[in-house]
Amino acid sequence: MKRDKEIFKTKVSTILTYTFIVFCLSNCNKDTGNIQPIPIKKQFYSVQGTKILDADGKAIRLEGIAFGNEVWSDNELPLTHHSEVDYTRVKDMGMNMVRFYLNYKTFENDAAPYQYKQSGWDWIDQNIQWAQNNDILLLLNIHVPQGGFQSLGNSDALWEQTEIQNRLAALWKAIAQRYKDETQIIGFGLVNEPVPTSDIVQWQQLAQRLTDEIRQADTNHIIFIEKAIYVKGKPETTDYNFPKINDNNVVYEFHFYNPFEYTHQLFSWTNLGEGGKYPDESVVYTHDTQWYTATFNNPTLGIGTTDWQYFEGVKYTVNDVNIKIGIPALVAANVGGRVYFDNIEIKEFDPDGELVQTILENPLNNSDGWYYWSENNSGHAGLSNSTGISENTSLFIDGADGDCNYSNYKNPFLVKQGYSYQISGWMKGQNVSNNAACRLRIDFLTTDNPVFTRNKTYLEHEIKKYADWGQKNNVPIYMGEFGVGCHCFENNKGGLQWVSDMIDIAKVNGLHFSYHTYHEDNFGVYYGYGTLPDTASANKELINLFKEKLN
Repeated sequence: MKRDKEIFKTKVSTILTYTFIVFCLSNCNKDTGNIQPIPIKKQFYSVQGTKILDADGKAIRLEGIAFGNEVWSDNELPLTHHSEVDYTRVKDMGMNMVRFYLNYKTFENDAAPYQYKQSGWDWIDQNIQWAQNNDILLLLNIHVPQGGFQSLGNSDALWEQTEIQNRLAALWKAIAQRYKDETQIIGFGLVNEPVPTSDIVQWQQLAQRLTDEIRQADTNHIIFIEKAIYVKGKPETTDYNFPKINDNNVVYEFHFYNPFEYTHQLFSWTNLGEGGKYPDESVVYTHDTQWYTATFNNPTLGIGTTDWQYFEGVKYTVNDVNIKIGIPALVAANVGGRVYFDNIEIKEFDPDGELVQTILENPLNNSDGWYYWSENNSGHAGLSNSTGISENTSLFIDGADGDCNYSNYKNPFLVKQGYSYQISGWMKGQNVSNNAACRLRIDFLTTDNPVFTRNKTYLEHEIKKYADWGQKNNVPIYMGEFGVGCHCFENNKGGLQWVSDMIDIAKVNGLHFSYHTYHEDNFGVYYGYGTLPDTASANKELINLFKEKLN
């Protein structure tokens, strides 16, 4: 009897459960009145103070790389720049985002403004899917806006033509409208490296307008706003050319390629030539220097016409804390005729008089970095191709009838208290006047500002001001571009060390960052234009460095 009761209870329970299921199914298509379906929550990143937060409120750091997408070639659909496997490679390097460069011509033609190409949208959609498959965030960056690429300062139309701004604003609104619910996109970079033509207010007003247009369609995504890399004819503002706008979901961005003569060396398009190595304690950086004193008692060249003679300078001991830097100077006061200079060298001696190093050896076979000064604007200086010691080249000063010198501020060296310095070299005279004073000289400079050499301390000093600005204004700071050219990875020039130091500095200072760039011949991790990236044409040491530092 007890067993029969249990069977009865089980049957009743089954019947009631079945009845409830049927009831629910029978009402699925009926009007539910005020009952609304539970929405699926989208997961967006957001800004809070100096942090970027994920959807769970956890602070994250963006560590990524740029997809250049051949924007400089005006290739509307750069299908050979990357494919899905490249997102996998980015992920394998320990990165979590891609700064995705865009040329406006991917979306519209100048002959048909405001008419957006489906092929452009399809290409972006495809990249979003590839990024999603590999858990990589995308930052869409207008690298080439209507009016042209900004960085070189030859695209003023963006600032001077209202219609150009109208087109850019409309394009951003269209992008925002299409992708307002796309969580794989972390945000929008308004304009790459803007160069306003009159003042920073131009950029502030345009950035505000573009942000307002985006916000009409999209309140989800972060806006990334760069500092103006410069304003034509104007000094940098106390805010480092950052334009402050009215929006509570903004990241402020700067780019970093210091020292420029190092990172951009040996490219034909920069005309910089050899840029040396990193680190290099012989390369000095400071600003706002003033002349302080000099080695006035070095031997002088005889009068009249003389052949080449070697002159050994007198050692000058530095015992004045105001002396910070030394530079080579060629002096020809009241020369009247002409004096030639060649093969100079500067030596450093310790307090015991022992030779420490030869700081400078200059064959004087070019005039790069040399600047002529005359108290009465008489005379001139330059490069001679007719005479020299080891080559038929030398520097000269000609025709001055007052004090004058030819100095090289491009070759400064750091001095040490208690150490001695000596300049020596060759001189030759031609009709030198009786009251001339022609000699080799070291000019010593002073400054109230810090003096650095080319090393990690210098890089950190240059970067920290942006991190401090972010803290002061309670906003996140993103180093949107940093990188070194391919020549910095050759001949032990220290490119890997520069990148390693930069990543360390960014992390210590709480900066978000992305390396420039993934695939191109000048700065790319992968080389080879016009073909998809191939591991056979990759900077494998740099890839391994990223894996080590970011994984």
